[in-house]
Amino acid sequence: MQYMKAAVLEETNRIVCQDVELPEPGVGQVRVRVHYTGVCGSDVPRALEGRVHAFPLVLGHEFSGTVEAVGEGVSAELLDKRVAGIPLIPCMECADCQAGHYSLCKTYGFVGSRQAGSMAECVVVPARNVFPVADDVTDLEAAFFEPATVALHGIEMAGVVPGGSAIVLGGGTIGILCAQALAAYGIDHVVVTRRSEAGFVPVLAAGLENVVATGEEGWQDKARKLAGCDGFDYVFDTAGTPETILDAFEMAGNRATVCFVGTPKRDVAFTVREWENINRKELTVTGSWMSYSAPWPGVEWQRASELFAAGTMRVVDEMVDSVYPLARTQDALQRFAAAGGVKGKILIDSRA
Repeated sequence: MQYMKAAVLEETNRIVCQDVELPEPGVGQVRVRVHYTGVCGSDVPRALEGRVHAFPLVLGHEFSGTVEAVGEGVSAELLDKRVAGIPLIPCMECADCQAGHYSLCKTYGFVGSRQAGSMAECVVVPARNVFPVADDVTDLEAAFFEPATVALHGIEMAGVVPGGSAIVLGGGTIGILCAQALAAYGIDHVVVTRRSEAGFVPVLAAGLENVVATGEEGWQDKARKLAGCDGFDYVFDTAGTPETILDAFEMAGNRATVCFVGTPKRDVAFTVREWENINRKELTVTGSWMSYSAPWPGVEWQRASELFAAGTMRVVDEMVDSVYPLARTQDALQRFAAAGGVKGKILIDSRA
């Protein structure tokens, strides 16, 4: 019997790096030797608050790696291919899946949530759940494919066409990737928000020049001035806070499209005037959930691959808080226990 190291969430706020049996790929599956795993915001409540389907669990779904073994029915051509992980495992049989709306599947599986994830030396997934990585895309960038496709799905849901203006509320990882991609979609003016100027560093380093601090008085007028508009044609809320949700309707121009990408964690209350922005501006409002479309896994994944290879979407050092070895996964997740303690993406290096 062969073993590997895995960071196992044994109970709430207790992750132990231990030897576990090396999984063998079954029919239609591959085993990936993991390179990097990004810590997603959804991993935090699982680890620190115990919001999991069951213990024990290996977390991690934003990952890159190399295919090292294939199961029955899988082409050997996949061996040694560098890949990015596709975490959603839809049933492919329900009405939503048949319509290509894979994110809406009611009986889906999910890597790092409903089955063992990538915070380990290896992970086994269906062969259709790995996406090839171009030679000029780094292993670290490939671990950003999943959040990049979340941003791109929002853009696709909004039906963006070239020209006009867009504002991205929340300049975290997904917000930066969204803003980078909007330029590739032909948007003339893109503005990104952060709460304070202290958060400008990664946004500017990522090549985005128009940033405003929502904590400053008059930021709305400043944002409109930067874009040369009275209201934005497209608004993307990637933060999902009550404040950014309300700001989204306020910053939208007449007949604009507002897309909600971020996941709220607190209730939102609207005044009549705030809600009437939707009616009086005749807004189109859409949600955006995960990052998939037909044909599987979707245009989002193909576009992410192309934009990273072209350097349009890119990860700069300032977007990365730190990289932890697999053995220190507990320390990495513990960083999120204190509010404001993390400045960018934290990654786990399964090879360190």
